[in-house]
Amino acid sequence: MQLTTAHSLWLAPLCLLLGAAYAWGLYRNATARNGWPPALWRAMAALRALTVACLAFFLLEPMVRVMMREVRKPVVVLAHDGSSSLMAAGDTTSLVGAYRADLQELIDRLSEDHDVRTFTYAAELQEGLSFDQLGERTDIDRVFRAVHDRFAGPDLGAVIIDGDGIYNRGRDPLLAAERLGVPVTTIALGDTTVRPDLVLRDVEFNRVTYLGNAFPVRVRIHAHHLKGRGTRVAIMHDGREVVGRELVVDADPFSSEISFLVKATAPGGQRYSVVLKDIEGEAALDNNRRSFLIDVLDDRKQVLILADAPHPDVAAIRAALEAVEGYEVSVAHGADPGRAAEELDLVVLHQAPSNSTKAALAPFLQRLESAAVPVWMVLGGRSALEAAEPFGVQVRSPQPAYTDAQAAMGAAQSFFTLEAEDVRAFERFPPLQVPFGQYALGRGATALMTQRIGVVPTEYPLITLQGQGERRSAVVCGEGLWRWRLSETRAAAHPVHFDRLMQRIAQFLATDRTKDRFKVGEVPAFAHGDPIVLTAELYNASYEPVNGPEVSLRLKDEAGQEFVHVFSPVGNAYRLDAGTLPPGRYTWMASTTLDGQRFTDEGILEVDPTVVERLSTVADHGLWSRIAARTGGHAVGMDGVVALGDLLKADGKLAARSYAHAAYHDLVGLRWIFFLLLGLLTIEWVLRRRNGAY
Repeated sequence: MQLTTAHSLWLAPLCLLLGAAYAWGLYRNATARNGWPPALWRAMAALRALTVACLAFFLLEPMVRVMMREVRKPVVVLAHDGSSSLMAAGDTTSLVGAYRADLQELIDRLSEDHDVRTFTYAAELQEGLSFDQLGERTDIDRVFRAVHDRFAGPDLGAVIIDGDGIYNRGRDPLLAAERLGVPVTTIALGDTTVRPDLVLRDVEFNRVTYLGNAFPVRVRIHAHHLKGRGTRVAIMHDGREVVGRELVVDADPFSSEISFLVKATAPGGQRYSVVLKDIEGEAALDNNRRSFLIDVLDDRKQVLILADAPHPDVAAIRAALEAVEGYEVSVAHGADPGRAAEELDLVVLHQAPSNSTKAALAPFLQRLESAAVPVWMVLGGRSALEAAEPFGVQVRSPQPAYTDAQAAMGAAQSFFTLEAEDVRAFERFPPLQVPFGQYALGRGATALMTQRIGVVPTEYPLITLQGQGERRSAVVCGEGLWRWRLSETRAAAHPVHFDRLMQRIAQFLATDRTKDRFKVGEVPAFAHGDPIVLTAELYNASYEPVNGPEVSLRLKDEAGQEFVHVFSPVGNAYRLDAGTLPPGRYTWMASTTLDGQRFTDEGILEVDPTVVERLSTVADHGLWSRIAARTGGHAVGMDGVVALGDLLKADGKLAARSYAHAAYHDLVGLRWIFFLLLGLLTIEWVLRRRNGAY
């Protein structure tokens, strides 16, 4: 025990001096005034001086430092597997009967000397034990990570976990178990018997495709104890087979991966099913089929390249844009576009209009302007240069000559970002042949690239972008784009940088900005039991994210029943947790209103009825053995639970820990000191009253 004060102890003598001065002032003439004998008034003065000195000393905030010793029980975490796979095979009667009683007996025995914390795990970790076995996914890695986050430290003594060792979510749990730094004892449950079974393990596909395209589907199949048997793998749509293949199981165990190409023949959300023909004697049949949803889009961007005459630039631009699945590119020459302006999402004018076709193309250009169709103009020797002025480029004093101009990066990267490697590639590309003249940017236009004549950079634009108003435009001030593509193909076998530039310019021009201001994030395929979590973004007219207006979502199931949900603002966006939904196909439409304008987005949502826990019912006891061996724990079976308490105590690793720590107590808070001072003042008061003073 040690005495300490908040203020300097050198002030303590002053407290004694204060008490003595107070008592002297009170009793200095006591003999003459009251006739008291010296011994009496000196005794009362001592009592008063001691009391006042103590009270003054308490102003220094004295504290007593005491070393406290605390004994803590070691924490033992027990986690039970709550997944449904435990009930799919094996001795399920013992699991809910005798095993449950044995586990409770183990908890009672360990609780005598340990702090036992119980949990049930499946996809998530929940406190307490539950034997409902309703979990539809298993994440063992999450168990160990959660235990580390909650209990990591010297108090954690051991972890006991049971289960069948089957996990279908998360990472390999071995590393997370080792990270705990304590023995992990495992109780192996479930059935390790491998029964004859054909399993559709996985289906991979692209969630979005376009009408008329063939999309890939990859199917992974496993089989056990079915060697020499045959089946058929079929992809079904609207109750009929669209593609299929015979399959012979020629090994045991058997594993195969089959790829199909399926043509999208109808727009909208289309449900397909992969079906394996049942084989007689299979242990389970519900793992032989799987449904998936494809969103078939019928809104390809219609791009027209209208060239004054055939030119290799046209082929270069067309090849770059056709690499994007969402673009349908057509080419026309001369004064006949061959398409109505209202049908188009983007028009590329290559040296059009020329001096010979500008009169004939004038009506078409006017219709493009009326329909607010974006225009991408490529200038050349045949161009009527004055036609570029509405699109952001003014050419003064044109001459019938060319200037070779290479690219230098401008300031228009605010419209889209170019990587550093793209910029380096563009600046090394061969020069474009730019019609001779004095170039200037029009109102609202920005130079993505400027002209570099030889080694001299200029302010003349080479590629411009114009994004103001309802109509976007771009101008390439020279011909020879084919040289860019050819030079990159020679150097790198594939024109990655050139194609990326062409595609981003087209994307910038052809994006539907009204629709793009409100968008629900990607809607993944949900498994049965997964929470339906969606996100959404809303932008104002300046394309700044806002989340003030209310955003609602209407879900409609296949029976026509509607469910209405409201998104919650999160950060600069929105988030919705709609809980879980029964398996099936749902259509959804999200809507909101901003500044009097209504925005909507819609799509398809699929909840897969396949129970993942049924895909594999063969217990993996080897996983439990590896975890126990790597962490210094024990691996036991269902019949070893009762003896597990004695086994853990015999290890001697679960000893209680003693901790010593300093504790501070204010003297002014001690009751005995209060009563002591009260007693001193009481004695003084009694003596004064007894001898005739008040």
